[in-house]
Amino acid sequence: MVGPRSVLVIFVATFALATVFSLLSDRVLRSATLVAGLVLVGIIAVGIVFDIIGLATATADHSPLHSMAAKKVPGARQALRLVRNAPRVATICNDLVGDICGTVSGAAGAGIVLHILARQVSPRPPALGGSLGTDGGLWAVLAVALVAAVTVGGKAIGKNVAIGRANRIVFAVGRFLWWVEQRLGLVLLKDRPTPRRASRRRVTQIDE
Repeated sequence: MVGPRSVLVIFVATFALATVFSLLSDRVLRSATLVAGLVLVGIIAVGIVFDIIGLATATADHSPLHSMAAKKVPGARQALRLVRNAPRVATICNDLVGDICGTVSGAAGAGIVLHILARQVSPRPPALGGSLGTDGGLWAVLAVALVAAVTVGGKAIGKNVAIGRANRIVFAVGRFLWWVEQRLGLVLLKDRPTPRRASRRRVTQIDE
């Protein structure tokens, strides 16, 4: 169950990330069209990849990961953390990053089309109600629809991959988290204390 504090954290993080993504994409869209197109593809790809990670974490099997962790395979313990914190990981991957990428990519697609049309018509952006108003609006709508279709189609394919290869995907992400911990000393995901551990801590504090 998500508490009020978690909802507030998600709200603030979503607002901050959406603002950063929007500012960066807006800066790029004002530059070369090829670079803007590559950035748009990258945003869509990030949304699809994180959607796959979120679903794979929710459907992964504990048993093989427990066995690998017992053998001290690098990344297995981190993969278990992902599975144990599946609701939180899914919220971050699917709701936070995935939804932000979907929103920003749609706006970026429309921005690219309008930017191209504005360059073809005149060096200055067209005024409201000008010659670009109707055609530009139509092309912008088509661009948003195309981005949405590619995103939804990519996520549909990604869901099949996530369900069919859940353990492999989670273990791969676990290896990445293990590498970050080893190289940078940064723990991106920590284990939440179990009820037994929490009760033991309380008893210890009372005894002290």
